[in-house]
Amino acid sequence: MIKFIIKGKKNPQKKTETKYYAQIAPTTPLMLPQIVKLIEKRSTVSSSDIKAVLDALQFEIIHALQTGNSVRLGDLGSFHLTISSKGTATEEEAKKAGANLIKKVSVQFVKSAEMGRAFSLDELNFVQG
Repeated sequence: MIKFIIKGKKNPQKKTETKYYAQIAPTTPLMLPQIVKLIEKRSTVSSSDIKAVLDALQFEIIHALQTGNSVRLGDLGSFHLTISSKGTATEEEAKKAGANLIKKVSVQFVKSAEMGRAFSLDELNFVQG
């Protein structure tokens, strides 16, 4: 069951106008120790082994992204980097500036087709909270 709330937001073009939208209700995040316990209940693997594998997975994803690679995690989805950059008037100026053009690096997650199907509206139940 996914809880949602109704929230009013001002229209940026018409400051006096408010529209009301459904949005996901605030929740408490599921933390790593809780995830470890849940996986332990579903498998024969000890919690310390699960924690070690999840720590290694986190390390390897970060390392792969830092070295310019993307990471695909099967039916979960993939991680890749995006950058935002300053612009220049000419290609010559851009080549001269090189990496100094880069303003920000972000990590993007793209869900797999399988995960996309799991979140189609007919697969989910909502309740106003």
